Amino acid sequence: MDSNIPAENMNELISLSHTYGADPDYVLAGGGNTSWKSENLMVVKASGTELGTITEDGFVTLSMDKLRTIRVTKYPDNREEREERALEDLMDSRLSGQKGRPSVESLLHAIIPDKYVVHTHPALVNGLTCSKNGQRMAEKLFPDNCIWIPLVDPGYILAKTIDDEMSVWMDNHNGKLPDYIFLANHGVFLWGNDSEEINKKYKDLFNTLKNVCSHTDAVKIDIKESFSDSFLQKIGKLAGSQGEALFTTGSEIRSVLESRETIFNLQQSLSPDHIVYMGHTPLVCDDLFEDQLITSIEKDYKSFNEKWGKEPKSVLILGKGFISLGNSKKGSETARLLMLDAIRVIRISNSFGGSEFMSEEKVNFINTWEVEKYRAKLSDNG
Repeated sequence: MDSNIPAENMNELISLSHTYGADPDYVLAGGGNTSWKSENLMVVKASGTELGTITEDGFVTLSMDKLRTIRVTKYPDNREEREERALEDLMDSRLSGQKGRPSVESLLHAIIPDKYVVHTHPALVNGLTCSKNGQRMAEKLFPDNCIWIPLVDPGYILAKTIDDEMSVWMDNHNGKLPDYIFLANHGVFLWGNDSEEINKKYKDLFNTLKNVCSHTDAVKIDIKESFSDSFLQKIGKLAGSQGEALFTTGSEIRSVLESRETIFNLQQSLSPDHIVYMGHTPLVCDDLFEDQLITSIEKDYKSFNEKWGKEPKSVLILGKGFISLGNSKKGSETARLLMLDAIRVIRISNSFGGSEFMSEEKVNFINTWEVEKYRAKLSDNG
């Protein structure tokens, strides 16, 4: 079997990845993934690789025959055993010599028949997918042209659910697919046989959503509130010897953080990416003098670690702004980006009935899932 993707297809895949991965309106940090496939093989983004800067080395080549076998394999009902077995088989689907770890959504990419697949997590789209009326509005805005997938476990179960839903759809539509698959609390999958087809679908998607959403812009920041450098250095060291803390504020941020009542939504989990990169819930502190605030954060940081077995990545300072923490500059910057994204997604979701958050059971799964721990580790490496 020829294990090489044609150069023109590889170049087009990299170009597509850069187009959407480098644009924060579509993807943040290591989120999203892309692929190209033929009858025999599929090239897919490696887990944790960033689309905006990806090179050929950032992709993994898989056997389509082995991926087809995974689709029909009966895995254990036990969640941990199932995910372990499915991950082993996914890793085994790599062609000889491939070292990268395939995206956990590789099987989903393999199920979609078109050559190119681009999966992203746009704030504009997630305002819909993370909303109370998301499914109803998606089916209204994209009549007979989308599949809505409810919130299910990511990985194998998500792929299996989509496989089943696509089969039903195609049976009812003479073998044709819609243009979009919307994943509750996650994002969107779309596909095509060339870049032009992909780009048109995204353009139509964004135009349709912007026509019914108000105030979709990114969250603006300013410097009207601040902390001293020495204070932030001390807070950053809570995350490790190379740890860093970043403070962010702005008029919308201060409004959202006005009181313990207004911050409720930011204490919930919107999507797997938000859990992985900014933490499933933040610490919350009153706006105190810096010496008092350090003592308060240190105490709450320790309690959080004891309760959840992991470190918090975000601290909300009521009425003032938020602090993002990481054990590297990259980690703290990523946590900041995802907090800003969460504020934006929550705001956009008001156009669709308000936010619908992930259940505690699903949050706990993401928090303990080995796959997402792997992504989180990569994101915090400076």
